Formats: sequence, C-alpha cells, structure tokens
Amino acid sequence: MSFLESIRQALDSLRANKLRSILTMIGIVMGVFSIITIMAIGNATEEYINSQFEKIGANVLTIGYKNMNVDNDERLYLEDIETVKKAAREIKNVTTYIQRTGTFRLDTKTRGALVYGTTAQYKDITPMEMAAGRFFTDFDVSSRLKVVVVDEYFAKRYFNKVDIIGEVVQFKAPSGNYKLKIIGVTKSINEAMASLLDNEDFPTQVYMPITTVQQMYYNNRTLDSILVTLDKEEDYKEVGDRIVRALEISKGKRDIYMTYSTQDSQEILSSIIGVVSAVLLVIAIITLIVGGIGIVNILLVSVTERIREIGIRKALGARKKDIIFQFITESIIMTGISGSIGIFLGVLGGNIISQIIQIPPVVDVPVVVGAFLGSVALGLIFGVYPAKKAADLDPIESLRYE
Repeated sequence: MSFLESIRQALDSLRANKLRSILTMIGIVMGVFSIITIMAIGNATEEYINSQFEKIGANVLTIGYKNMNVDNDERLYLEDIETVKKAAREIKNVTTYIQRTGTFRLDTKTRGALVYGTTAQYKDITPMEMAAGRFFTDFDVSSRLKVVVVDEYFAKRYFNKVDIIGEVVQFKAPSGNYKLKIIGVTKSINEAMASLLDNEDFPTQVYMPITTVQQMYYNNRTLDSILVTLDKEEDYKEVGDRIVRALEISKGKRDIYMTYSTQDSQEILSSIIGVVSAVLLVIAIITLIVGGIGIVNILLVSVTERIREIGIRKALGARKKDIIFQFITESIIMTGISGSIGIFLGVLGGNIISQIIQIPPVVDVPVVVGAFLGSVALGLIFGVYPAKKAADLDPIESLRYE
C-alpha cells in the first residue's frame, strides 16, 4: 500500500466517525493549546519584566539596613556617601533618598503627597524624563532651596497644562507650611499608573532636594538607603561587600548593612515565573497524555469495528506492516490535525490574554514547532499498540467475525 493511499484511507476512517474523532481530538487540542498559551504568557511576562528592569536600570546596587531598628549612630547620613565613593572607585553614579508624606493646598483643594527627598544624581539612576523644566541641581541641594518637581498629572489636574514652571504651591509638612516653587514636571513612565496618579484620593508623587525635606521634617538627617550604579560586567557582590565593610569600619560596628541589586530582583522574579510556568506546563502535558490515551481507546474501538475489513485485506495479500502503517497513519493524522488546531488557538489565546493584561505578546517559534512535533510523536507512540493488535489478527478468524 502506498503512503498516499494510507493517508486517504485514514481520512476516510476519520470522516466516517466525525463526532467520535472530534471528541477524541479535543484532548490533544486542549493540551497543545495549554502548552502554547502558557509558554506565550510566560515568555511575554518575562520579556516585559526584563524591559521594565532595563528602564529602571538593572545595574543599580542598593545599600540598606539588615534591621531597621538601629541606633542613630549606626544609621546612614549624607556624609557616608563619600565613604561609599572611596570604597568603590568603579561606581558610576551615587544617590540617596528619603520618603516622607505631606499635603498640598491648592486654593480650596488639598492633595496628599508622597515626597521623595533626593539628590541631583537621582535622575541619572532612574528612567526619569522631564515633560517641562528641569530636575534640581547640586546647588539646589546644598542651598536647601524650596523647590519641587511634580508629575504631569498633577500639573494637568490643578493647572490645566503641563508647563507650570515658576508656579508656587503651598505645602504642609510636620514642621509647618512652606511655599514651594515648581521647577520641573516629570513624564509618566507607566501608563497603568495614570488613573491612580490622576486620582485626587491617591497621593501625588513629588521630588524635592533631600536637604530641604530634612529641614521640613525636624532636621532628621538619617537616610533610608544609598543607591549606586555600576557597569554590568562588575561583580556586584564583591563591590557590595567592599562598601559594607567600609561603612561598618567608619561606624565602628559590624553586621549592620546589606546590599542588594535590581539584578538580584530580576533574577528572583524570572525564577518565580519559570517555576509557575513549569508547573502549569506539567499540567498541560498531563492533559496531552490523557488526550493520547483517548486516541488509544478510539483506535482499539476502531480495530474491533473493522476486524472483518482487516481480515479481507489480509486475505487479499495485505502484510502486517501495511496494517500497522495504516493505523499509525490514522493516529498521526488525528494528532497532527489536533496539534495544528491547538497551536492556532494557543497563539490566538496568548495574544488575547497579552492584550488583556497589557504586555507585548511573545510567541516562541521553537515552542510552536516542538508542540506540533510532540503531538505527532504522541500519535506515533499511542498508535503502536492498536496498530500491532490489528496486525496480529488471524485472517480466518477475522473473516468469520460478525
């Protein structure tokens, strides 16, 4: 029997039992669909996370406290930045920040604020873009100027425009009320946060010189952390250990500080996504195997229904390998068609879900090819036993079968 003839007979057999064939194929379709969708979403999520870390800089090293309950003489201060610079000459940029809360008063309205007191170098470490004006300078910091940088949503909501450079706003801090001059307006880097940033019930995010913020909050000079940037090829752990050692020597204390990098966070998130994807992938493969067992079942039923046909074919000279080839061809065609449908639905589903969660879809071609070849291999593996059973039938007994 020729290859084309086997394919034709296999298709005729599937058409003869359309409903049964479709129900059997659903298991394979769902398995392949699950694999493609899971891998597409997993890859898309990982790509999105990596792109976000690229924006914020995957080469940022943060020096913080092992335990927040430390004495004042163990806390970090602006003077400690010089110690950090001397300990690691390979540092590109260094900055720090403190986080406080306050309230803006705009005519009859008030708006809560999340205040970042930082240095002029902060803009070189974070992906900050200015929509108008400028960020503050070293002079602004050293002079403790009462200046502020706000976001574009704040500007649009309360001034109906982005360019509000030179406007003065009232700010209430624990130590009193202050008049702040707006010198810059930042662009939003995350559209998903737009509705929150533009919501009056949500605190607006602003930046001020760290010395100004310290003065507003009862001259509390302690820092939350120190941030430095390094070249990607640098050994983050070695540099971090060196900085911690230098700081602890200067304080005369030990086991106070720790360092962590955005690279560490990126690796942790990627590993978590990988584990979750792997677990879901195992579940999808189990679904695929269950679908394969369904194919074994349908082919065994087909063998039983076609015993007389098999006997006639053997009587006319069909060899064992012809019978085996025919049933394996049926199995492969069934899983091949199922795999193709599953791939189409998986790619479509991955794109739809990516659009819903607003991340760029990523379809990995090797995964698609692997899923198709896997479904075909499944047809080959699960088609062997029914095919062999059909081939081993005795032709005389088969012809007598009713």
